[in-house]
Amino acid sequence: MQTTTYAIIGMGNVGRSLVTRLLAVGIPAEGILICDSNSSRAESAAKEFNARLVSLTDAPICQADVFLLATPPNNTPAILRQLATLLTPRQVVVSFAAAIPLARLEALLPAGVAVVRVMPNAPSLVGKGMNPVVYGTAVKFEAKALTEPILAALGKTLEVHDEQMNWCVGLSGAAMRSLLPALEGMTQAGVEAGFAENDSRLLAAQVMFGTAALVLETGLSFDEIKSLTPMQTVDEQAVAKLYRDAARAAKEKIDQLQSKIAAD
Repeated sequence: MQTTTYAIIGMGNVGRSLVTRLLAVGIPAEGILICDSNSSRAESAAKEFNARLVSLTDAPICQADVFLLATPPNNTPAILRQLATLLTPRQVVVSFAAAIPLARLEALLPAGVAVVRVMPNAPSLVGKGMNPVVYGTAVKFEAKALTEPILAALGKTLEVHDEQMNWCVGLSGAAMRSLLPALEGMTQAGVEAGFAENDSRLLAAQVMFGTAALVLETGLSFDEIKSLTPMQTVDEQAVAKLYRDAARAAKEKIDQLQSKIAAD
């Protein structure tokens, strides 16, 4: 990775997380190109991260090996049309935009350009994310070799089918937002019990972290894990349904956004 040049387009939450993680795993700042349509935001990020500031019309951006597209979904097709005039089959485009199917991404770029679609997840900021991935038809060994270290720097990943990606919004991409109210409520209960807020956050977060570790590391069924703590504190069926419904609702929202973008 240290000899690879990365162009990160879009300096919102996803783009900033990508820069942060690349630097954290040892990518030199001179190997990171930063681009954003908002010039002040781009300049601020380039100064903060000591990375190179470029635009889509600059010659240096053509030197990038990997383009990490972290733009809002509505802006993504236009950005890809601009990039299409610059790209060659030796380069890899990784899209973190929701609601843009792989086939549409590939259709907007020259034939032979390797295209990868990733569903981003906010915990990637600390290298603990879950980022499902779909590899395009032109992705061969070399393109995967460039992409997989990026995904590893962000956390865990799972290769899925493109038609499953809209489901992944509610299952991973936006799921953190669904889980936070549980942690928030547990933290508030701790404060009401007289604990300092930092201690309450630790209690709540470590319980959730440890519960996840039991699921990932033991192979026990959910019922078997529940039996380890006999006291039931919530309506478990209602809570499970709440999260199933949340995932389904997120998928439906992205379906609608996808249809809207396709019609534009």
